Amino acid sequence: MKQFLFLILLGAVISCKNFETKKLSSEELIQEEMKGLDFANLDTYPTFKSCDSVSSNAAVKRSFEAEVTKHIYEVLGQHDVTLKDSIYEEINLVIVVSSKGEPSIDQADVSAELKEQIPDIRKWLDEGVSGLPKIYPAEKRGVPVSSKFKLPLVIQSD
Repeated sequence: MKQFLFLILLGAVISCKNFETKKLSSEELIQEEMKGLDFANLDTYPTFKSCDSVSSNAAVKRSFEAEVTKHIYEVLGQHDVTLKDSIYEEINLVIVVSSKGEPSIDQADVSAELKEQIPDIRKWLDEGVSGLPKIYPAEKRGVPVSSKFKLPLVIQSD
């Protein structure tokens, strides 16, 4: 009987090594989690209070972009400009919305001709973006994140 008990005890001690758990550091856990995240898509896009009634994510994005564009055009419309020639220019404006909901212009592709005819165009674009109403930032997994949007603006005169 003692030999049998000894064999069971020995078997239990030897088999415990098979049940050891591997300790993962927090860095390893973060790296594993990061592999599964899709940073190209947001769970929710940045939004304004006026876009609250919209339900789908694509509609929220369209509403946000429409509100930003409308506001920038309103600011540009407040300035009187005398032009030498007629203009038809497209400006690609890249806007960043921080995780705190603060908008800023990351890039504005303004042509040399447009800068020559409207020297303050960049300043007015900055005014338009900085004067936007309160923005609720984009979210990924319930955490506010920064996001970037490219908006084409058409500057036209006759």
